[in-house]
Amino acid sequence: MTDIPPPPDQPPYGWADPETHVHVHFTPEQPQKSRWDFSWIQPAKTLGAIACAWVPANIWAATLNDVHREQAASGAWVMGGFALTVTVIRFVQYRGFFNRFCVWAAVLGMVLVLPVFTAVVDVMTGGGR
Repeated sequence: MTDIPPPPDQPPYGWADPETHVHVHFTPEQPQKSRWDFSWIQPAKTLGAIACAWVPANIWAATLNDVHREQAASGAWVMGGFALTVTVIRFVQYRGFFNRFCVWAAVLGMVLVLPVFTAVVDVMTGGGR
């Protein structure tokens, strides 16, 4: 009789550990973010943007003052409001420092020269000139 050796790729019987443990990891869904997330404010970056925006805000205020003198307050409000709208849209799209700087330059320029409180009172009371 010829002795046939076992095939080389098969392990011998009893090779596997009889106690096999299976570990199952369950990853639950991520908790929903709170709707009251104010992390976009970033006070340090905002204060830095306000500090850097003073010079361009004064230039923008001088421009709005010229429009206010030559035309009317409504023309300056439309011009300032358009610039503020564009900068806020860009800020919402990408919250970088430059966009934050532009928003504050537009806001400060409008606040420095336009009659903000008079306009608020006129809008609230329905009054005008």
